[in-house]
Amino acid sequence: MISKIKIKNLFQIKNLIIFSLILGIIKFIEQLIKGKYFHDFNVYLNAIKVLDNSGNPYSIIIDLPYLYPPIISKLLETSNQSVFSFIYLIIYITIIFLVYIISEKNFKTSLLISLGVSGILVKSLLTGNISNIFYFLIIFSIFFYYKRNNFLPYYITVFFMSVIKFNFIILFLLPIIINQNKGKEFLKLIIFISTLALVYIYQYLFMNAQFLDFINTLKFYNLVGVGDRGNSIFVFLNYKLGLNLFISAFIHLSIFAYLLLILINKRTEIHPKLFLISILILLIFINPRLKLYDIAFGIVFLNLAILYLDKKTIINFLIFSLLIILFIKEVTKYYDLSLGNPYMLAWYIFIFFFYIVFKKYRIARFDKLN
Repeated sequence: MISKIKIKNLFQIKNLIIFSLILGIIKFIEQLIKGKYFHDFNVYLNAIKVLDNSGNPYSIIIDLPYLYPPIISKLLETSNQSVFSFIYLIIYITIIFLVYIISEKNFKTSLLISLGVSGILVKSLLTGNISNIFYFLIIFSIFFYYKRNNFLPYYITVFFMSVIKFNFIILFLLPIIINQNKGKEFLKLIIFISTLALVYIYQYLFMNAQFLDFINTLKFYNLVGVGDRGNSIFVFLNYKLGLNLFISAFIHLSIFAYLLLILINKRTEIHPKLFLISILILLIFINPRLKLYDIAFGIVFLNLAILYLDKKTIINFLIFSLLIILFIKEVTKYYDLSLGNPYMLAWYIFIFFFYIVFKKYRIARFDKLN
């Protein structure tokens, strides 16, 4: 008979990491067998090919469209496929291993645990999307802030993220929320946002035709719904339920503004690192175009944040993330239910995390509900 001690020892962080790695390896092999890897990277290669032939990458209607601003097109135009592939792959692989090597124990644990959660981090990394690189740089910048109390690397990372994909601009809010010296952070915020605005103004004025093509392409793919709308609350309300655009945006923003204000109000009672990562999680999930890589690294940060609580809470959360989510995924796929898709599973983890945090710091009295 299996004793309670053996069962208890089975559900320890070390064993859960091993289980997560096994699930991650299975998902990795599965993606390779299906041939579903580096498809986003191929978008960049196709764009280079089109640009080399003096074509317009925005005019090619494909399943994975080219949705990057013209300033990125200019950079791709200066390269060729072979050189770009070599440099990009070296940077991509190096940044993953480098960030893991220099990270502290909690960062390593969160990354390893995240590999097994619905396989979404594995799928994200295998897309080859440049956003994965930037999210690893975000991890590095947070690690740098822990050590030096300096957000400069974070600002620089978010700036270049926003040059490539404007919706990342929301991440600029993290330093001003975290830092007690609001004036200093506000000045930095104005400088970086003003510089970003100038980049887009420059494109509008001096790359007008390409810039308008870029905007129209974004509108088209959002309109026809070929997979680029994202998986946010806004998308669910506006596209799935058919609510008015402004009502959907208002509800979406109100939910996250409420959560942000509650956490800010309780910041003195919350572990500083938990508070920082929780705010970052909310800023990631507030993105109206919440994509695969956002959700994947959102889960990484969820798994990181929970590690600053007590061991029992950590174990319960990781068991939920790995075992319960795996169970939901396996059961729902036999009944063709969208409730089991990776994006929905990520939202379950998101809700469970904030339930734990709110209960832990008595932000909400769930015992009365029970």
